[in-house]
Amino acid sequence: MKSDLNIADALSVAATASGTDERARKKNFAEKLSRELAQVVADALRPRFEGITPSPDGKGHERPTRTAKGVKKLDINYSTPDLGLGLGVSIKTVTAVDPKTKRFTKNFTRIDNELRAEAKDYHERQPYAVMAAIIFLPETSCRDGTGTAPSSFGSSIQAFRHRAGRVTPRDEEELFEAVFVACYRDSEPNLGDVWFFAVETAPPRQGLPMASDRLTFGEVLGQITSIYERRNDPPFDWAERGK
Repeated sequence: MKSDLNIADALSVAATASGTDERARKKNFAEKLSRELAQVVADALRPRFEGITPSPDGKGHERPTRTAKGVKKLDINYSTPDLGLGLGVSIKTVTAVDPKTKRFTKNFTRIDNELRAEAKDYHERQPYAVMAAIIFLPETSCRDGTGTAPSSFGSSIQAFRHRAGRVTPRDEEELFEAVFVACYRDSEPNLGDVWFFAVETAPPRQGLPMASDRLTFGEVLGQITSIYERRNDPPFDWAERGK
């Protein structure tokens, strides 16, 4: 699996977004970036999950999927006739600071509500489905904390930690099996480089997390794949033979 990720091309495509005003342009930028990121993640998972959408030619973005409350759109979708929905990945982006607070936290509550609804609706209908979420933030979000206030990145871990932790199909439907926050370099040098952070890990109050706590793209893909394989082909442990 690819160990690193650079989304400079995705950022460049998203930058072509237009709108009637600044608010519309920012909204269109975020939507375009989410679409590009869904393609990147699906392409990286494809060697293990044949038929995952969006497809290599870009078809199947936000593929409609049956839930307990009708048909909804899912960013990344791996379904089979045998499993139904086997794996779903939700991509969220936070790309602009709030003009008043100069922080990236304004939409965290909205995003969490969206994630809660997605997890519940899909799991209620298909409890064995594995759901993962990746929330993308600019790396600048690690440096906007002041005084004792945590950075926007630190606040994102606080906001989304309780949305992760579903281990078995009998666990709470509103939880995801895995949730990651991804930070991308939003300036030179190394524009577009991305590192990931599992929400269960303790973040620093301000600044970048230690390198040992950051995950590579390959590690995130590996964790998602491992959860899927444990869910669908769980290992059986044998004890040592008695004498």
